[in-house]
Amino acid sequence: MESADPQVEKLFPEEALSIPAPVSSSFCVPYTTQFIIFKKNFVWTDGVYKVKDIKGNLLFKIDRSSALCCNLVVYDHDGSVVMSLRRKIFSFVDTWNAYRGKKSSKSEDRLFTMSRSSLIQWKPHFTIWLPGKGNDEFTLSSDFFGTHYKIRHNGVIIAEAVQKWVLCFKKEMAVTVKPGVDQAFVAALLVIKRQIVPHKQIEVEVGGD
Repeated sequence: MESADPQVEKLFPEEALSIPAPVSSSFCVPYTTQFIIFKKNFVWTDGVYKVKDIKGNLLFKIDRSSALCCNLVVYDHDGSVVMSLRRKIFSFVDTWNAYRGKKSSKSEDRLFTMSRSSLIQWKPHFTIWLPGKGNDEFTLSSDFFGTHYKIRHNGVIIAEAVQKWVLCFKKEMAVTVKPGVDQAFVAALLVIKRQIVPHKQIEVEVGGD
């Protein structure tokens, strides 16, 4: 997990932030990192995301918990379950919860909750809460076109992501994360956003595994 180029250091100086690690501190490093999120969009692999570092090493895989379910499970590079992402069915606004493990939905296993900040929005904006930590608020917002995203902790930018086309039918999201920030948490927020606000373009994964 390394910086791609010197421009990254200009964006995020090498100073680790003192903020909570909602998923695990094991996914935090003391330097700026970049990774890529891409999605396979064939009918039989819908909902499958992969997260790789700039060298092409697999960091996380996000898959559906079952063929008939929209809930997701996050795995690390070894295939171990990191957390599950579950859509709240009865909610006034789109809301998702993250839990430790693959099947738990117990309150004591809840890692965070993410929901739309309001029902009607010109630009996507989401609020994220951590259980029992009222002073820690995270937000995810995007520009009008939904191509540039910023994640903030109490108003301070901790990660940015840019949606871009690499090949004619391949779309990737390039993510830059500040030092000391939980990378699994950042990846999960962006994947949930993609589930709530899907891109209108037809996406087909070409190549890769």
